[in-house]
Amino acid sequence: MARERTTNSGIIYFRRFTRAKYAVYNSLHRIVNICRLATYVADCQLRKSGLLLALAVVVMPVKMYAQEDDQYEELSLPAVQIVAPTTVTQTTAEPAVVFTAQDIKNHSVHCVGDLLTLVAGVDLRVRGAGDVQGDLSMRGGSFDQMLVLVNGINLTDAQTGHHLLDIPIDITMVERVEVLTPSMLLSRGIVAFCGAVNIVINGNAQKRLMAELGLGSDGTARLSAMGTAACGSWTHTVAASYARSDGYMENTDYRQANVYVQSDRRVEQDNWSISAGAQMKDFGSQAFYSVSYPDQFEATRTLTMAVSNVHSWSTSRLESSAYGRLHSDRFELFREGRVEAPSWYGGHNYHLSEIAGVRSRLVRRVGRGDLFVGAELRSEGIVSSVLGEPDTAFWLCRPPSNYNHRSERLSVNLFAGCRVDFDNGSVEADVLGNRNSVFGFNYGASLDAVWQPLRDWRFGASLTRTFRTPTFTDLYYRSVNHESNPDLNSECSLSAEVKARYSSSIGGCRLAVLSAVYYRAGRDIIDWVRRAEEEMWYSMNHTILDAMGGELTLMLHVGKGLDEVGGNYSYCKERQDATGMVSGYDLDYLSHKANFYVVLKPARLFFGSDIPLRLKGDMNYRHREGEYADVGGVMHSYPDAYIVNLSLEYAFKRLTFSFDMHNIADCSYRDFGGVPQPGRTFMGTVRMKL
Repeated sequence: MARERTTNSGIIYFRRFTRAKYAVYNSLHRIVNICRLATYVADCQLRKSGLLLALAVVVMPVKMYAQEDDQYEELSLPAVQIVAPTTVTQTTAEPAVVFTAQDIKNHSVHCVGDLLTLVAGVDLRVRGAGDVQGDLSMRGGSFDQMLVLVNGINLTDAQTGHHLLDIPIDITMVERVEVLTPSMLLSRGIVAFCGAVNIVINGNAQKRLMAELGLGSDGTARLSAMGTAACGSWTHTVAASYARSDGYMENTDYRQANVYVQSDRRVEQDNWSISAGAQMKDFGSQAFYSVSYPDQFEATRTLTMAVSNVHSWSTSRLESSAYGRLHSDRFELFREGRVEAPSWYGGHNYHLSEIAGVRSRLVRRVGRGDLFVGAELRSEGIVSSVLGEPDTAFWLCRPPSNYNHRSERLSVNLFAGCRVDFDNGSVEADVLGNRNSVFGFNYGASLDAVWQPLRDWRFGASLTRTFRTPTFTDLYYRSVNHESNPDLNSECSLSAEVKARYSSSIGGCRLAVLSAVYYRAGRDIIDWVRRAEEEMWYSMNHTILDAMGGELTLMLHVGKGLDEVGGNYSYCKERQDATGMVSGYDLDYLSHKANFYVVLKPARLFFGSDIPLRLKGDMNYRHREGEYADVGGVMHSYPDAYIVNLSLEYAFKRLTFSFDMHNIADCSYRDFGGVPQPGRTFMGTVRMKL
């Protein structure tokens, strides 16, 4: 940090650098002007060993010239605004992919699920439309092997990964979305088998009001509003949204509502974040889980809460959080009022699952690195009509309750690690021990290295050992065509990854290229499988399931008429020992996925006009391995998907009008065998900002 001269406008001008531990706080909530740096003089002086001369030429608010030489190279740096760190910090120093709020605006998306389909290596297998239900996975993993974090807190459902995206958040609230690999999470005490998504809510905005209304095909309507206001050192955000549709085909209608409240306090040494949310979903589930009984229906309710605190000292930081999630699910194999259930039908399935936990981590700066140690206590439980052991003594299971089964487990995580920083890189090692009341002891460990030999190039490599305990559905779910296994083991894996990143500015254009190659060796992998000639599904541990692949992402920001262009490609190949078995999830993975997007300003590009008109296009290709059975039991390969989305947007003062066209080529495709996806659909939207 620097000693500074502060003007009446609050702008700081660097005068000289100091190394005091408290110096960084001098810049909080202020604009820092670095001015111009004479690189020729700096290079000359740095070659000398005179410390005073080197300090004198590092930063100066005027032009500098070399002695007896009129030639110099001048580098102009823009002013930078530095604000206090948020309570919810970025989960890792360098996520695999980060989508900022501006990136979200550059795509024709209406929910978090739409956004995740654009990420290399991420597979979102959607049932229905409107983000009502989807299975999220990454790099050939299953939906149960993926985590969803909100503000860095693990709110993943313990009943089943089908409810992974049941989070009460509208995309208008999102500040950024981080896609994380397992090695990036162990230092936070979080165990992710194949990856995680961290959704960060915007808690730094000043007073504002936003509202959005959308109308589209199939009787679809969306309404959302968000307000943010500052009160002293606190910032309060309230958001609500509602969506409904008649459905794109029979029995795919839905209703969905979200409410979310977040309060953030930002001060120099003690930051707080308090949040609570609620969600309601009712949706027709035409053949969502079985083609033999297509007239299904599901209703879910979700409540979340979290409290986080970050307390800082000169060389240390204590991060603490408490959180909880309550999820209710009613599944109707025969939808009430639509079809008559047969005599053998025992009634709907009712589930009420909960997670609750506390986590704390201490980070201390030591020499050229950080040491950290932490612990987490997490409780997971469920009362249900089918999941768990029979129990009528528990107060929620007493007649005439819909619940008569119950299960619970308690786990403790102890974790520690260290990171050593070098001039052009760093090395980090993490270890985590887990004790589960049902599955006993397990552990995770990672070794991560980053090397930056040149300003524009950055390389990384990681080796990670991780695990996952079975969900309550894996252990206990039974139906007319499902047979669970209560003796399942935890699954584990060893993953290796090598990655490279290049970023540079060329002729006023900003270019970024990201690439990664990975290999994951999985053991005792849990999946629902059946033999081709049978209809009964069984949960079991595969002995071996290995995944390998690569990803390439390119982003080019041009400006002017061609605002931004980019794309990505991912490849995955799995090797497994389930020959002769039909997989419900693990073996139906994306082997090829490609995305391309472009953001244009047509008026400026073709006519040189400043009319605020933008055209956004997203093109997506997916090839899925595996097969599915139709209602007659005939096996089919998954067809390739070619999906093109376009959005035309016009801004007028505080209003923004947009018209979105999804799947304009009317491609027929399926993410799950029994559920055809929507064809060509349209949505018109009006947004207002105050």
